[in-house]
Amino acid sequence: MAGTITVGGLATGLDTNSIISQLVALESQPLNDLQTQRAGVVAQQTAMQTLNTKVLAFLTAVDKVRDNGDVIARQATSSDTGILTATATGAAAPGTTSLNVTALAQGAIATSTTGAASATSTVATGAGSFTFRVGTGQNQTIAIDATTTLQGLATQINGLGAGVSASVVNIGTAASPDVRLRIASTDTGASQALTIVQDDTTVGVSVTQQAANAQFTVTGFTDPLSREHNSFDDVIPGVNVTLLGKGPATVTVSTDTTTVDSNVQSVVDAFNDVINFVNSQSQVTQDANATDHSVSSGPLAFDGTVRTIVSGLHTVLSNGVTGLQGSLSQLSQIGITTNEDGTLAFDSTKLDSALAQDEKSVDQLFSGNGSVGGVADRLHDYLTQITGAGSLIAIRNKSLSDQISSIDDQIAAGQQHIDDFQASLQQEFANLELTVNTLKSQGASLLSALGVGGGSTG
Repeated sequence: MAGTITVGGLATGLDTNSIISQLVALESQPLNDLQTQRAGVVAQQTAMQTLNTKVLAFLTAVDKVRDNGDVIARQATSSDTGILTATATGAAAPGTTSLNVTALAQGAIATSTTGAASATSTVATGAGSFTFRVGTGQNQTIAIDATTTLQGLATQINGLGAGVSASVVNIGTAASPDVRLRIASTDTGASQALTIVQDDTTVGVSVTQQAANAQFTVTGFTDPLSREHNSFDDVIPGVNVTLLGKGPATVTVSTDTTTVDSNVQSVVDAFNDVINFVNSQSQVTQDANATDHSVSSGPLAFDGTVRTIVSGLHTVLSNGVTGLQGSLSQLSQIGITTNEDGTLAFDSTKLDSALAQDEKSVDQLFSGNGSVGGVADRLHDYLTQITGAGSLIAIRNKSLSDQISSIDDQIAAGQQHIDDFQASLQQEFANLELTVNTLKSQGASLLSALGVGGGSTG
């Protein structure tokens, strides 16, 4: 029968809707249990996905101290930042180097010798050309005529992409303009020499600044050195130097303990983020106020995969590294120890002391010596194994997804059963109402035939 059957108990006097509702609620208890079970598995999956994200963040922090030289940060300082500045990489060796700058690298500049009234003033009386060359490059030619303006010539020069920049500059005043063409090489060094090959303009363009290399002396070399740029990284190994002025200055390279401490602290913080999350999701509590003293637990409380991962991490961190040439083999020797809750504690003072005594051993403890992997290498390998395709976390997530899918199928089947059960009850109670109503009608008719219940006159 199409439509919804509504039973109100008009014939029987029973609250049949309430009876049906209670019977359906009792029948739905297994379905409710499945919904609760599903919510629990979803919470587990969400927690595992969050854990995977935090483990990957830990891997990123570990990889920053994994390669040789990454752990030991260097800093370079200049005795006179007006003359030069310097920055160092981990490959730089501690020490001092003196430089004496006698000339800075510069590009070539050519300008017009005759001023114009404005940027729209013409630069030729008839057909001709303007040709220039940068270094040993090809000649660059622009055709000009009586309509070519100063700004138009500059625009055409820029459109060549020839390694120069042209502009129009007023070296006079607004009231008394003196507008000139300026052509400058975009790079520095003697190789950027600018040559005016052909000039049919009326403004007379000539080179006013020659391109030149930087010139300086360096401790240990009797002859001066020359570079095409004012910034270079091939004079002091691992150090980039930028020349700013002329004169003497000393570059000092030393260990940047602040950066080293910060890099190691980042590793410790990322690991602790993993452990703190696992701890927060693994709490087991008992409700003392409940009559049944019920116990509630976090989504990762009894997860064997998580316990395996955490145990593996602690093993890698606590095991010593053998086969290194240095004096260090344990993280505890540089101030990294384990707290009771499984997190790490870091004493930067102890690390700084180890750096002062044997920084090479500190570097090897993390990044190994080429033939033997350090702690960072081992952590990288382990973290990659537990987060990659087919890893512990991937397998666990797949298992949880399968559980959710299975529960969803059971819920769908259970809901269909409930719908059928409710429809059956409604039909049965509707039939009961019809039967009772029919009996009542038949009883009333019988009583009426017997003359019972009705009045008579006579």
